[in-house]
Formats: sequence, structure tokens, C-alpha cells
Amino acid sequence: MSITTKLAAGLAATLVFALPDPAGAEPSRYEEPIRYRRAVMTMVKRHYDQVAAMAKGTVPFNRNEFGRHAAYLEMLSRASLDGFVPGSHEGETKAKPEIWKEWSRFQGLAERFQSETTRLRDVARGDPPDKLKAAVADLTKVCKTCHDDFKAPAVGG
Repeated sequence: MSITTKLAAGLAATLVFALPDPAGAEPSRYEEPIRYRRAVMTMVKRHYDQVAAMAKGTVPFNRNEFGRHAAYLEMLSRASLDGFVPGSHEGETKAKPEIWKEWSRFQGLAERFQSETTRLRDVARGDPPDKLKAAVADLTKVCKTCHDDFKAPAVGG
């Protein structure tokens, strides 16, 4: 290999490493809030699935476990809005831009979510199972309304 070829190859390699890599491009300023809300919603789903399964009878009812999951849901409901910063509908997210166009309505649903999880936590402390089922059903309605109106469907579904 001639010296000119070696220099050209070295220069090419230097340029490849110096130029921005599209795959390693600087992350969007919305990446962190999107990751945050995804994490919160993943945990919400986990705890919701447990209380819903107990309410439906597909998992044996255990008041202590139900109460623990309800307490987590109540805490997570208070953290849920923190990940919805203006503009964070851009990027890899299922959050629709309508969230920010209809912020008052979205915030109202988030407040209902908080209210219903607080109610669920409270009834878990000693109310009969039929009241627990009703509380889970009411929570489900709030979640469904928000998802129907403000969450884009999964790709292909």
C-alpha cells in the first residue's frame, strides 16, 4: 500500500469518526420525559393488572396484596403528569399531541385518575370485595377514557 493510499485511508477513518453518527445523534430534549412517563405507566400497568385480576377473581383475593398494589397505584397517579412536558409528543411515544391542545381536559382526567386510585387505596383497607370491584371498575373507566382519547394505538393494531 502506498503512502498516499495509507494517508487517504487514515483521513477517511478520521472523518468517519469525526462526523456525527445518525444512530448516535444527540437525544431529543424530550427523551427523558418520555422515558419517565413510560416507566410510570409500565408500573401503573403492573399494579393495575394485579388489582384487576383480584377483582375479576382470576387471581385469589388477598387484602394485603390488593392494598399494596392500590397504594402503589395511588402514589404513581401523583407522579403521572410529571412526564407530560409540552412538546414531548415528539419522539418515540404514543402520547398524542391532543394532550397539549386539550391540556385542561387531560389534566382533569389525570386528577380523576388520582382520585380513583386514592379511593381504591381507601376501600382496600377494609371494605367488602363488592366495593373493591366497583372501585376497580371506576378506575378502569378513567384509564380507558384517557387512553382512547390521548394515546395513539400501537403500530399495526
